[in-house]
Amino acid sequence: MKGNNNLSSKRKETDFLPDVLYGQIVKRLPIVSVEALIVVDGALLLVRRNNEPVKGEWWFPGGRIRKGESLEEALRREIVEETGLELDNFELFNVYSRVFPERHDIAIAFLCRCKQGRVKLNSEHSEYALFKKMPAGLHRYLVETVRDSKWKKRS
Repeated sequence: MKGNNNLSSKRKETDFLPDVLYGQIVKRLPIVSVEALIVVDGALLLVRRNNEPVKGEWWFPGGRIRKGESLEEALRREIVEETGLELDNFELFNVYSRVFPERHDIAIAFLCRCKQGRVKLNSEHSEYALFKKMPAGLHRYLVETVRDSKWKKRS
C-alpha cells in the first residue's frame, strides 16, 4: 500500500483523466482549486502563468484539489509543486467564483507564509517576482483577491 501512495503523489494531474474527458468536465462544471497568496519579507509572490486561464499573466500559485485531499493537503502540495517552497502557516480568507472564457473556477484563497527557501518553478510558470506594490495591468480577479487578502496589514 505504501508504494501506491508514493506513486499517486507523483502523478501528473493529466494522468487522472483522459484529456478528452477532462475537457468535457471543464466545459460543464466548475473546477475547485486552492490559491496561495504567499507573503515573503513583506512582498507578495506572483508567478507568470504558462497555461490558460490567464496565460501569460501574473497569478498566484495554486491548482485543483484532488479527490480525497483536504484543503491543507492540496495547498501544501500545490505550493511545493509550483514553487518548491514549504508552507509554514496559512489562513483561509475568501472563496471566489470566477468565470473565464475557458472555464469556471471556484477558488479557495489562502494568505500564506512559507519556510525559508529558494523558489523553483515548475513548467506551469515562466517566471516569478516579489511585489511590495502591485503593478498596473493585472487581471481584475487577481486585483480583487489581493485587495480582499489585506496582505499588507497582516504582514
